[in-house]
Amino acid sequence: SLNTMLKEAEKLDKKTKALLFLAETGFDGKSQKFNKIRVDQLVLDVTTTVEKINPKAKISIDFSLLPESPEMLKIKGNDQLLHLALSNVILNGCKYSDNNVVQVAVGASNKSVIVIIKDSGIGIPESDLPYIFDPYFRASNAKSFEGYGIGLPLARNIVKMHNGELIVSSTLNEGTTVRINLPLGNFTL
Repeated sequence: SLNTMLKEAEKLDKKTKALLFLAETGFDGKSQKFNKIRVDQLVLDVTTTVEKINPKAKISIDFSLLPESPEMLKIKGNDQLLHLALSNVILNGCKYSDNNVVQVAVGASNKSVIVIIKDSGIGIPESDLPYIFDPYFRASNAKSFEGYGIGLPLARNIVKMHNGELIVSSTLNEGTTVRINLPLGNFTL
C-alpha cells in the first residue's frame, strides 16, 4: 500500500510541476533569463536526459545539416525551458512509437536554427490535429498511453516565448514530425 501511495504521489508531483511550467510559459517571458545557447549541444544534452528517463529510448541524431559556422547554431534562450520543450517532444516520439527509433536532425537557415523530430509511431488522427495544443487534450488514439495532455502545449508555449515556431505534421499509423524553428541570436564573433 505504501509503495502504491508513493508511486501515486510521484505522479501527482510530476503533474503539478508540469502544470506550473505550463502556467509560467503563459507569461511574456520578461522574467526569464535568456543566455547564449548552442542548439546542437542542447540536443545532445536532451538526448542524455531522455535516455535516463526512458532507458528503452532509441534516438538517432543527424548533424549532417549543420552549418559550417557554429555561430549559425547559437540562439538567445532559457536553457532549462528549451531543454524541457525538446525533452517533451522527443519523449512523446519514443512513447507513441513504442520505443522505435526517433530521428532528430539539426540544421540552420539564414534566420533560424531548425530542429526536426520524427517518429514512426501511431500518428495523430487528422480530425484531432487542430486540438493538439489545447491543454489536457489527448488524441483519440492515445488513450491507452499514459499522459496528461500537457507536454505539447507546454513545448509550444516555450518555443513561442523564444519567438520561435513549433509545427506538427502527422499521418495516422505512420508517425509524427515536429519542426521547431528558433531565431538566430545574431551573435558576432
